[in-house]
Amino acid sequence: MRKTVLISCLGAVLCSATAAAQTMIPFQSGKTWGYKDAQGKVIVEARYADASQAVDGFGLVSLYDGSGYKWGVVASDGREVISVEYDYVDMCNDGMVAVYTGPVDADSLYMTGGQWRFICLADLSESAGSYNLVGPYVDGLAWVNSRPTSMKRQMRVMPILDKKGKPTGDENIIFGVSASFMLEDMIMPDDSGNVVMEDAEWVLIDRNGTAVTDALSPYQAVGMFKDGLAWVKRGGLFGFINTSGEEVIPVKYVTVQDAPGSHPAALLLHPETGAVRWVMNEAGQIAWLNEKGEVVIDFIDSDGRVSVFDTVDENMWDY
Repeated sequence: MRKTVLISCLGAVLCSATAAAQTMIPFQSGKTWGYKDAQGKVIVEARYADASQAVDGFGLVSLYDGSGYKWGVVASDGREVISVEYDYVDMCNDGMVAVYTGPVDADSLYMTGGQWRFICLADLSESAGSYNLVGPYVDGLAWVNSRPTSMKRQMRVMPILDKKGKPTGDENIIFGVSASFMLEDMIMPDDSGNVVMEDAEWVLIDRNGTAVTDALSPYQAVGMFKDGLAWVKRGGLFGFINTSGEEVIPVKYVTVQDAPGSHPAALLLHPETGAVRWVMNEAGQIAWLNEKGEVVIDFIDSDGRVSVFDTVDENMWDY
């Protein structure tokens, strides 16, 4: 038997609430859900099986069609802006919604083998392409994968808390993705608790669906953008790109900072000119480069610490 629960979206919801979100409050009438405004006036009739907390004046709702739950989006003016017809909906971030059509394992809370598209909430325009797996839009950019994959995109759960912040014993299904893109957080672990990442074909696109990175030379794996850079992997080697899709640190290193399997450096440098990342060569030596790919500290034998005998400007240190 399915338990009716409120759902919320990571990222915008877990940050400070927006004014729009505060004027769109889920409420339950019998076994169905709708929305009221801050004054208690009903703005969306209670006719849905589930209703999420609002994000920027939009709420995620579901209906049961006899074979499974379908999802759509309603607005604070009561309109159903995205029809309740999709097998899954991500309503974060940047006003872009990712909609999924395909198999859903409702018991284990994951999806695999379907197709994803984007819808812009501003004008309800749909992306021309569809993808096998997508990340969220962050600062107008999103990673998309066009290779068929058996990776299981998970629907994550969090405990419902009472007014004192203690778990009630129920589970709150989180239909959404985090504001930053981390594949390990999106993919369902195996029976041993390990996240197994398959090689994929990742390309960075803008809000118009235009490829920002070379679509003919996609990446096997990608990371989140941090201080304007994201690690990428191609041919088993690593580098970094910026938000313009340029490989500012060439893909030629055995591993790099933040990549899967890399150990965290004890010393992270960030001179005023920009963020610095470390990279490792085949000999296991580490160098620190700036956001332009220029060497700050050349390759040395290091476990992530820089010797006091290395000359480094004082403003580069982060203790």
